Amino acid sequence: MSSKNLSLIVWCWYDLPTDAIQVQMTRVDTGENVRVKGGSFLLRISTDEVTSIMRCSIRHIASGREAHIQGGPNLRAFVKDCLLKNDEAQSTAPDTPKE
Repeated sequence: MSSKNLSLIVWCWYDLPTDAIQVQMTRVDTGENVRVKGGSFLLRISTDEVTSIMRCSIRHIASGREAHIQGGPNLRAFVKDCLLKNDEAQSTAPDTPKE
């Protein structure tokens, strides 16, 4: 059985002058930038307090398609530490230049 993997590096940064989040994605294998469709997504994160299971769903608003991720403490720590930002005033740029 063979499998294919697609590995991407995703850079996200807050652009203070435009008050917008910027995103850049690059393929790991080729170093090429990935062009993505514009779109809106709804991200829901819920925790079952009894089992400490965290569930995430992401829904594409235009199509209604939805995907789900389930995990425990590691997913909760990842969301808290890597996705949520407490200091919104600070602007950071990606480590590599944009095109």
